[in-house]
Amino acid sequence: MLEKLIYKEMKLAGTVLYAVQRITQIMTMKYLFILFIAVAAFKCSPKLSPDAGWGNQKWVLVEMKGVPVQQSGGRRDAHITFDVTTKKFSGNGGCNQINGNYSVDKNEITFTEVLSTKMSCNDIEFENTFLSTLASIDRYEIRGTDLVLKKKKETMLVLRPK
Repeated sequence: MLEKLIYKEMKLAGTVLYAVQRITQIMTMKYLFILFIAVAAFKCSPKLSPDAGWGNQKWVLVEMKGVPVQQSGGRRDAHITFDVTTKKFSGNGGCNQINGNYSVDKNEITFTEVLSTKMSCNDIEFENTFLSTLASIDRYEIRGTDLVLKKKKETMLVLRPK
C-alpha cells in the first residue's frame, strides 16, 4: 500500500516536473522567436541605411580632384540632393540640372544613369568633369560633416551639407 502511494506521488511529481520543463521550453522558444523578429525588424529598418541622414539637405561640391571649388552662393553652385527613399539624386552640375540613381551599401556607393539638361554654358567643362567623376565613384566616407566620394582609395569629390 505504501509502495503504491509512493509510486503515485512519484508519478505525479514526474508529471509536474515534465509540465514545468515543457513550459520552460515553450517560454524559451517564445523569447527566441520574439528576439528573432526584433533583430529582423531592426536590421530591415531604413533608419539603419548608411544614407539615412543624407536626405532633405543640399550637398554642395566644395572640392573636386583635390582642387577647392569656388562657391557663388547661388542656385547654380554644383550640388546634389539625395532622395533616400527612392535612391535617386538631383541637383545642379554648375550649369544644368542633373539627376540619376544611386545605390549605397556599407561604405560603397555608385551613381548610375547620371543625366543632365543640355543648356550651353561658359563653364561646361567643369560640369562635364563633375558628372564623369560622379559616375566613376565607388566608395564614400564621412569626414566630420563632409561626404567624401572616392574612386578606390583616391578622394575625387567632397560635398558639404548646406
